[in-house]
Amino acid sequence: MLKNKKGQAFTEAVFIFPVIIVLIFSVVWFARVLLTWQQLVSATRYGTDMIANTTLSGEDIKKDIKNYLTNKMIEGRRLDTDKIKDITVDIKNYNAIDYNNITDLSNISNIVQGLFVPSNELSTVSISYSYDLPKIMNIAGMDEFIIKTKLSVLAGSGCKNKIHKRK
Repeated sequence: MLKNKKGQAFTEAVFIFPVIIVLIFSVVWFARVLLTWQQLVSATRYGTDMIANTTLSGEDIKKDIKNYLTNKMIEGRRLDTDKIKDITVDIKNYNAIDYNNITDLSNISNIVQGLFVPSNELSTVSISYSYDLPKIMNIAGMDEFIIKTKLSVLAGSGCKNKIHKRK
């Protein structure tokens, strides 16, 4: 009887061990995907901050974002330059909102304009990054998937400094 129990424990361990390895591998891989997504969100936020607070052109902001993600001088994890599929910077020059005349109801359109902004007036930064799927996860026939981030900013509405040729 004792020999059978030892053999049973060994057999169970042989079946469970690969499942545990795949589970650990999946958790580590998913954590890396989340870290990459977090880096992309940070870079898009950096781009929208540059739109709102600098006079850089769209091309200069693209270069700065790419540098932000891939520069060799960065301490920590750098992204692969070849896997950055697209960086889009769309700068809209929205008129500055005058909050000083808020009690003047004759100029209510300026206040309403600041509250209800059409989405086509927002400046945006979007980044697409290709992430390779491990061979073991290649169930659906895909060998990569794209992580996309997009952030928008209403450039000019709250900017205290006189930049972007805004009022």
